[in-house]
Amino acid sequence: MIRQLLVIVALQALVACNTAQGVKKDVAVGAEKTGEAIQKGGEAVGKALHKSGEAVEGALQKSGEVVGETLKKGGEAVQKVVE
Repeated sequence: MIRQLLVIVALQALVACNTAQGVKKDVAVGAEKTGEAIQKGGEAVGKALHKSGEAVEGALQKSGEVVGETLKKGGEAVQKVVE
């Protein structure tokens, strides 16, 4: 009877150890997959920011050209009035 009880307790301890090892492996796999997902998300955000930066740069360049052209025309008009 005591021998059976000891065997049962030993088996339960063994199962608990295996369960703990399984949990550790599951946590490690989950952490790895989470890291990969975060990395991919970061890459996507980086690409999106780069594209929006290019769009802003293009818009600023165009607006700068428009402002420059307007100032040029204004300067020419002032020159004509002065002459």
